[in-house]
Amino acid sequence: MQRQGDISRITGRPVIHRDTSTLSPAKYLPLLKLIRDATFISRLQLELLIAGQTKETNYDCRNRRLSHLVELGLIQVYPECFSYPGRVFGSTPRGMKILELAGLGKFRGSAYREAQANVGQMPRFLKLNEIEIAAREAFNVLRCVRARELRSLNRASRRPTRKAYDSIAVITGAPNSSAQIYLGIQYERTIKSKARYAQIRKNLEAESQIHGLLYFVDSEKAAAFISGEVYSATVPVGVVIASQFQSDGADATLRVLDGLSVVRAMAGLIAHPLCDLLSEFDQTNAPIADS
Repeated sequence: MQRQGDISRITGRPVIHRDTSTLSPAKYLPLLKLIRDATFISRLQLELLIAGQTKETNYDCRNRRLSHLVELGLIQVYPECFSYPGRVFGSTPRGMKILELAGLGKFRGSAYREAQANVGQMPRFLKLNEIEIAAREAFNVLRCVRARELRSLNRASRRPTRKAYDSIAVITGAPNSSAQIYLGIQYERTIKSKARYAQIRKNLEAESQIHGLLYFVDSEKAAAFISGEVYSATVPVGVVIASQFQSDGADATLRVLDGLSVVRAMAGLIAHPLCDLLSEFDQTNAPIADS
């Protein structure tokens, strides 16, 4: 029996002749696009985030397709990364080019023609995947725009975001509402300087492309510090411990700056200040559609 995340050569797949092979766009392209946009993604994370993007639901079939993509040189396999079980996948320049040719590149792929992803950043991107998985369980997430896609959109947009967020989650507002709320997502793995946070505050005051910003951190100490450093009268900012969000979802403790003190809103993410303001957000802000 193979371990979760292992892939091996399976017989019966299309034979490769002269560097060519036949791929089913409906079955292969969603996999390839998800791996590209995530930068790094574990086998289990891939299975959870691919849901709804393809009609194929069989785990073993998807394993065979991943093995085929590796053979074609479209994706790369990395060793396991503690504490994320299973192999880790990343796109290759050739895989990005295939997506470009299939019409899934972004603005001539300018944001994707970049150096190979830094393996040292693997834990960061894997944690961002975990945060997205938890967000999809906690909220009605319509779409997540990850860092690579966001950089490309910003390059082509007349109104780019004022900060390079890790991702933007597009969620629905109040129940029975068609309003779409754009939440910036930032995973702060290491604390920055006070000068850097002062610049972030300045950028947020001029931000018009998101309705709120959620900072995710790994400790109580980091949450308390960032809560006092990152705030804005224009964009509501909340700070959440990532592990609490993964376990408690919308009931996780949200930290905000109220006046000059950090308030821990025990009612969680469904409380003041972010979600109480959802119905008041200006829905003319549509950063993802704007170009």
